[in-house]
Amino acid sequence: MKLYRCRWDRKIAGICGGLGQYLKIDPTLVRIAFLILLFPTFGIMLLLYALGWWLIPEGPKSYIEPKCKKLYRSKKNRMIGGVCAGFAEYFGIDANIIRLSTVVIGIFTGFFPAIIVYILALFVVPEKRLQK
Repeated sequence: MKLYRCRWDRKIAGICGGLGQYLKIDPTLVRIAFLILLFPTFGIMLLLYALGWWLIPEGPKSYIEPKCKKLYRSKKNRMIGGVCAGFAEYFGIDANIIRLSTVVIGIFTGFFPAIIVYILALFVVPEKRLQK
């Protein structure tokens, strides 16, 4: 399988969507990893994204999007925005473990990066629709 920029699951240029398809994982996980790595790399990730935009071709129109498990913000087990509960549902673990891990990471990073990543995840991770 060749690496392409995604035509369907894109927020800016389709880089994260294409990487998710290539790796057969939800592109939202790639976006979250990008956001997390953005802080400690002091913007090098932005340079890599720009290079990918320039070097990676856009997928052909006949390209079939592979199916993978999707990450959503939870509506039923949420405390604030449903991000931690959504990760728990995706990985099949208790939401309190994810919440506790988020607090511990926040303590060790001075809270600011963890809060910023959580707020950005509210915009990046789509909310799950409730089944009727």
